[in-house]
Amino acid sequence: MKVLVLGIGKMGYGILKDLVAQPHVSEIVAGDFNVEAAKKIVEKVGSDKIVELRRVDVTDKAETVKLMREGFDVVASALPRPVCDAAAAAAIEAGVGYTDVAASFQTIFDLDEAAKKAGVVVVPHIGLDIGIDRVLCGVGARKLDKPERFHVWCGGFPQKGTPGYNNPLKYKISWYWPFAVRTNIGVAKVLKDGKMVEIPKLSDPEQIWFPEPIGWVEAFTTGSLLDVVEHLGLEGVKDAWSKTLRWPGHCEIWRKLRDLHLLDEEPIEVKGVKVSPLDFFIALGEKTLQYEPGEGDAVCQRVEVSGIKDGKPAAYIYEFMDFYDPVEDITAMARTTGFPCSIVAQMIARGEFKEPGVIHPVKIGYDERLADRFLSELAKRNIKITEHFKTTLN
Repeated sequence: MKVLVLGIGKMGYGILKDLVAQPHVSEIVAGDFNVEAAKKIVEKVGSDKIVELRRVDVTDKAETVKLMREGFDVVASALPRPVCDAAAAAAIEAGVGYTDVAASFQTIFDLDEAAKKAGVVVVPHIGLDIGIDRVLCGVGARKLDKPERFHVWCGGFPQKGTPGYNNPLKYKISWYWPFAVRTNIGVAKVLKDGKMVEIPKLSDPEQIWFPEPIGWVEAFTTGSLLDVVEHLGLEGVKDAWSKTLRWPGHCEIWRKLRDLHLLDEEPIEVKGVKVSPLDFFIALGEKTLQYEPGEGDAVCQRVEVSGIKDGKPAAYIYEFMDFYDPVEDITAMARTTGFPCSIVAQMIARGEFKEPGVIHPVKIGYDERLADRFLSELAKRNIKITEHFKTTLN
C-alpha cells in the first residue's frame, strides 16, 4: 500500500506514526509546504521504514494532482481546514481516495457529485472530535429504534501534575491553537428540547466525572451535532449538541480573558503598529504554551445517544480515555486524531467502502461492517471504547 500524507505537523505526525507500524504499508510520502519543519517531524517518527519527504503546495492544483497520480492508493491529510477542500478536489481529479482530520462539513459535500463520477471515496474530518464521536453517534443511532438525542463531551488537556496542568490556563497546545482559542469565543447554535437556541460559549459550565487519573472536568457547550441528524436523515430529534471538556475553572479563566478584551479581533494601535489582541494572544500562546518533551497530555470523550428501543426510553453511552505514550513519544491528541484518519485511509485503500462519494463519518458508525472494522482497529491501538446500555429501569 502506497500512501501520501499531507500536512506534517502535530496531527500529521500521528498519521505517520500509525502508518509506519502497518506491515502492509510499503511506501509513504510525506508532503508539506514547509519542508524544513516537516523534516524534523519525519525524523522524529523514528522508523526503519523509509518516508520520502516532498514539498507540496496544495493551492497549486496542477502540481498536486500530478503528485497524487504517482501510484498512490490513498491520501491522508492533516492539512488545516482552509485548504482541505483543495486537497480533496485534487484527489478526486487524480482518481485517488482521500481522508482528512479537518475539512468543513459546510463545503466539503459540494464535492460529492464529482467524487461519485470519479469513483473516489472521500471521508472528511475523521479525527477525534469531529471524528470518533460522529462514528459513535452513528453506532448508537443504528442500535435504537428511534434516536432522539445526541450528546457529546470531549476534550484534551495536560495530565495532572505536569507543567501544563500547573500553568494559569491549565492548558497547553496539542492541536490547532487558533481553533482551540476560538472554542471560547462567540455562541454555539444547537438543538435543545426541540428548538434551535444560541448558547454563549463559557456560559453554561457543568462538572463531568471520568475515572482517575482524570476525575472531575468542566464541560461547556461549543458545538452542534446537526450534521449527524442531517446525514442520517432523522426526524423528531430533540437534542443535538456537543460540549468541550477542560480542567475545572476553565470557563471562569477564559471569561476574564474575554472581559479584559484580550480576545477582541478589532485591532488597536501599539507604538504605531495596529495589532489585533486576539492575533497577539494566539501568537503569544504559540510561543509559550507548547508541550515540553515528554510532558503528558490526556484525552477523554463521552457520547450518549438516547431515544426509543423496543417501545421504551433507552440510551447507548460510549466512553474512552487516552494518554501520552512515552514509549512511542506521541501525544494522546495525535493518537486519537491521527490514528482514526490513518485507519480510514487504509480502509479506503483496501476497498472497504462499497460506494464512492463524500461520506460523512456518522455513516461509518451506521454501517455495522464498517463500524466493527473501525472500532476493532482503534482497539488494536489501545484506544478502547466502552459501551453501556441503559433504560429507565437501570
